Amino acid sequence: MKSKFFYLVFFLTLFLVSCGGEEEGATPTPIDPLDTQGNLLNATWKVKDANSVTKDGTIVDVFTTMTLTISGGSKSGGNYSTSNSDSAEIWPNSGTWTFSISATETALRTSFTTSGGLKDGNWVFDFVKQ
Repeated sequence: MKSKFFYLVFFLTLFLVSCGGEEEGATPTPIDPLDTQGNLLNATWKVKDANSVTKDGTIVDVFTTMTLTISGGSKSGGNYSTSNSDSAEIWPNSGTWTFSISATETALRTSFTTSGGLKDGNWVFDFVKQ
């Protein structure tokens, strides 16, 4: 008799435990793809090679040792810092970003326009993750 009682309690406990958990009808919070894309940027990046920086379509090879560190990346932007930037007019030592980006897990392309200085133009930088 004790054996049957034990099995009955065991199966009732198992049944009650398996019935708990998520509420019916609860919808998971969707993840914004732009936040996912922004999060891919959180890393240190280096200029891909000597041909990876252009100004108005012309290669500019003075940024070859530059690194870009991005933190706090999300759909609304983030923070960055640079080292070995040839020009603070183009890439200041630090700041925030909200510009258009294109990124994968290992590659990053930034494009922007500068005006009001000697370095006026349309710039494109291709980086790879370190």
